[in-house]
Amino acid sequence: MYNMLINEGQVYEQWAPILEQNAGVTSDYKKKWLSKYCHYHTVNESSNSLNENFSYSSTQSLGTLPGMGAVRPGSAPGGPLSFYTGSQGSGDKFPSLLPLAIQVSSRTIGFDIVSVIPMSGPAGVLTYLDYVYAGGKVGGADKPLIISINADDINATKYVVGTHYWGTNRGATGAFASGDKGVELIFVGYSRITGYPIFRVGQTWTYTSSWAVDNTITLAEVFDSSAAITTDTAGVPTAVNTATTAIAVTTKPDLVRALEDQIQGYAGAGTYDQDNWTGSEVNGTEPVNPMGRATGESTYYRTMSLKAYTKFVEAETFQVSAAVTTEQIQDLNKQYGIDVLSMIENALVNEISQSINKHILSRSFALGWSNNSQYYKTSGVTLNFTLDRSTLSTTASPEFINKIGFREAINVNGFADYGDFENLYTLQRRIMSKIITAGSIVMQRGRRGPANFIVTNLQIATALQDNAQFSFAPMNNTINQNNGSLYPTGTVAGMTVYVDPNMSFNDTRILVGRKGADEEPGLKFMPYLMAESIQTIAEGTMSPKIAVKSRYALVEAGQWPETQYYTIYLKTGNVSLV
Repeated sequence: MYNMLINEGQVYEQWAPILEQNAGVTSDYKKKWLSKYCHYHTVNESSNSLNENFSYSSTQSLGTLPGMGAVRPGSAPGGPLSFYTGSQGSGDKFPSLLPLAIQVSSRTIGFDIVSVIPMSGPAGVLTYLDYVYAGGKVGGADKPLIISINADDINATKYVVGTHYWGTNRGATGAFASGDKGVELIFVGYSRITGYPIFRVGQTWTYTSSWAVDNTITLAEVFDSSAAITTDTAGVPTAVNTATTAIAVTTKPDLVRALEDQIQGYAGAGTYDQDNWTGSEVNGTEPVNPMGRATGESTYYRTMSLKAYTKFVEAETFQVSAAVTTEQIQDLNKQYGIDVLSMIENALVNEISQSINKHILSRSFALGWSNNSQYYKTSGVTLNFTLDRSTLSTTASPEFINKIGFREAINVNGFADYGDFENLYTLQRRIMSKIITAGSIVMQRGRRGPANFIVTNLQIATALQDNAQFSFAPMNNTINQNNGSLYPTGTVAGMTVYVDPNMSFNDTRILVGRKGADEEPGLKFMPYLMAESIQTIAEGTMSPKIAVKSRYALVEAGQWPETQYYTIYLKTGNVSLV
């Protein structure tokens, strides 16, 4: 645990100047997380003993590694007369080279679009806090005041704000029987993220020959494996004989997140605290007023709370190796002055860096595609569009990977024809409008701030550069660009534009996302050992071989990390944007 209890300020002061001078890292954020990583890396590759002065012992106890035998350091000679009495050490130690790790870290541009939280070991726990409307536990007698339920509309009829419904354990069919349990539910609105209905919790009831108030009943007892939501008649549930008056509920209710689904009325609902509570989306049909003084003096505070999420994470691996012959080393060095081993090592670093970039981008695009799908299901709006004037009706997009790894198609809006004055620049302007709208959706749904980066292919990036709002990246930028890797081209509406050279010319997806603070939802890159390197000599040929390994975890943090990304699909048809 020593390497977890660190003074971050002291670690930053030690490593920041080294990173800036030797690796060209100038970003304060990158220097902050790289400093922590360098500390952890140094601890891991140095001694297993650390004293109170942050100095490391000179020896290390090396255990037996499977398939490698006993790994041990060599002992020093006894002196001139016993020079050959020292024991040989093992060459099987897998060194973790910090300079190589810094190379990988500084070259991987994907780190510019995700938060980085170094790990002190191969496994760890990521903790995330969310704000919820409290008042009790879902499974306890002290019930919450607001819940969200994964339930469809009753008989395809939308729930009505302020209307009373009932949750029961009877199911969607059959008359009520003795021992049945129910809870009064007042509809508040639909979740902006999931589209699930949100209800205010009233009193709980027990049925014998009729319904009677019983506040000892828990929500877990009501929403069991045979639960349903039914309509309300004269203050009691309707006797359910057909499925037209009820809808089955197969999942447990959940607490409501205050940031994403703010509930108007929770802090006060009008002069007498009797106005309808409403969801976060306003429509001008319900008043928004605080409580009067007398009501406020006699009303208990309604409680909000924190909900802690913990996620166990384990480092995963990218690894690659290369081999050269002794003849190649000799000939290229003597004839051209080329350091072959250094070139090979750079090639391996490039391979690892590109693999990490693709992993980060793949997950970001998938999360953005899921957000596109969720927004379409909850609001009926998608930013997928076409520039093909012959396609006026809605079509289906190709199937792209979503956040759970399934391929999913989403509708593509038909061409919006504004007349015969369309040209290349008006089409390019449509792309700009969609991107700006996607940035606003990220801000609206995520409630953490606006989008700050864009990732797309060469064709879309070129079309954006033609736009008057595009600002070119300065030529004297300090970003380490790697061959074949993600690179920045400039900014659009405050968002940095990155080009992914691995996307084909006709792959016209556009990722709009937000890189937030470490404690905000989204993707978190958690490096353990960014680069381990070993050099071996092949027996027989005596040819050297170099291997490089990178171990890290890419974690989706927060309840809805997908709200920080939005992926647009653009159908070009036979239209060229450049």
